[in-house]
Amino acid sequence: MLLLAHAPRTTNDIDVFWLEEDAFQRTLNPLRESVQAITKKHRLNPDWFNYLAQMLIYDEVIIPPAKLWKRFGPLHIYAPTREYILTLKIMAGRDKDLEDCAILLPQTKIKTRQQALQLLNRYILPEGQKKNAEQIENSLNQLFAEK
Repeated sequence: MLLLAHAPRTTNDIDVFWLEEDAFQRTLNPLRESVQAITKKHRLNPDWFNYLAQMLIYDEVIIPPAKLWKRFGPLHIYAPTREYILTLKIMAGRDKDLEDCAILLPQTKIKTRQQALQLLNRYILPEGQKKNAEQIENSLNQLFAEK
């Protein structure tokens, strides 16, 4: 949802999380088929609709309540907070995620490494923090380097 953070770049994909894991499991095959059909019809990059992130980190994160952003008939789109997006990007730690963190940080109340750690503790389960410890440490070092 960097769109809502007024990011100067596009991400070229849509990240999707189901709020109910059982609903996600029930819709996974029809979803996969639909995404493939749309990808082929509109000649899109195969990873334009990213639902795999949920499969990779669902057991590592706490998904907070989100705010309803848009409704399209029965489809309701909820936007996570900037702080939650920031947390996931710190955990991912890729160069593009760190660029996004630089955009998001000034739009939050997070000013120190300690505040960022508190945010991580709020949203990332201990197992997730342990599994992603290296990326998290590198991200925090880059974002909150001593000057």
